[in-house]
Amino acid sequence: MPKGNSSRLAAKANKLYWGTSRPAGHLADELGISRSKLYGLIEPLQLDAQCEACAAPLIFGSRSDRDAGRGRCPECGTVVDVPAESATARPVKAEPQQTDTLDLAAIRSRITLPGTRELWLTAIAGVAAGLLATAWWRRR
Repeated sequence: MPKGNSSRLAAKANKLYWGTSRPAGHLADELGISRSKLYGLIEPLQLDAQCEACAAPLIFGSRSDRDAGRGRCPECGTVVDVPAESATARPVKAEPQQTDTLDLAAIRSRITLPGTRELWLTAIAGVAAGLLATAWWRRR
């Protein structure tokens, strides 16, 4: 899907999700996407209140958290009671993910190399196979 369409879909999904009380399944059907995709598009609402433990801004991660006045800290996980009428919320803009950059350190950490013993055994087996193939070829 082109990036412009994806960002428009995300904006519409957030507007519908946070601006209405209709069930998420109905919203997903209206947008023509699955519920899991809808939840993936939803951005939390950031509050003007701060976490008492780490001073990070609190968020409402879902409508039920907003309705119950449960602000959550995305940094440390602390849950704080926030009166809904005293908290002003605004959508959090997700930071763009760079998918076209290569993280060589991460790739190297995932590669498991065989130990020295396995390397030597593989080399010896390769040499032995080569010698046997040569001997068979000469006898033909």
